[in-house]
Amino acid sequence: MSKKVYQIAIDGPGGAGKSTIAQEVAKRLGFLFINTGGMYRCYAIVLKNTDLKNTGLVKLLLEKNKVELTPNRLFLNGKDVTEECYTPSIAMLASKIGTIPIVRGKCVLDQQEIAKGHSCVMEGRDTTTVVLPNATLKIFLTASLDTRAKRRWLQNHQQGSLETIKEQLIERDYQDTHRSIAPLIKAPDAILIDTNHKTFEESVQQVIDAFKLKEELSV
Repeated sequence: MSKKVYQIAIDGPGGAGKSTIAQEVAKRLGFLFINTGGMYRCYAIVLKNTDLKNTGLVKLLLEKNKVELTPNRLFLNGKDVTEECYTPSIAMLASKIGTIPIVRGKCVLDQQEIAKGHSCVMEGRDTTTVVLPNATLKIFLTASLDTRAKRRWLQNHQQGSLETIKEQLIERDYQDTHRSIAPLIKAPDAILIDTNHKTFEESVQQVIDAFKLKEELSV
């Protein structure tokens, strides 16, 4: 008898808590954690000095470079590039290359392949709508701009000003929600979780409780 596979898909804007919450949920449930945004960030490093209109070159570079996603770190051709991946310039470029059909097509197929046959928690910005449209559970995490900026500021070891981080988040939010391909939107059947006034533990537990309810209803 084959083991049942569950998929939890989590979307939301930057700083809402997707990565940390998804990672902890995966750990507690014994599921695979997949950071889709990390894949785009790694490819942004690959393509940062490339003419993005040169489709042939973009395709070649995508095929030649290997991205590896682990629970805590991001690797490009075996090199840990986590710190570079989370710089503002790479974050913006990651969103930009996400509008290139050949890049998004490869990433989506790779993400779906990783998730195939594994119970997983996958987070990103189009996970509930494009990558895992038939996920067992869909979550949309959100929080106020002030809360998200403060989290990013702390994540960046309090470097830079909060105002600058707010401006970067506003720009990234606009870019993500207005792109023509797979924009950031809440799927109609996704559960909205506002993490603004919740502790990390409360947010994690709400996702787990929602999953357990879905699991019970599917039996």
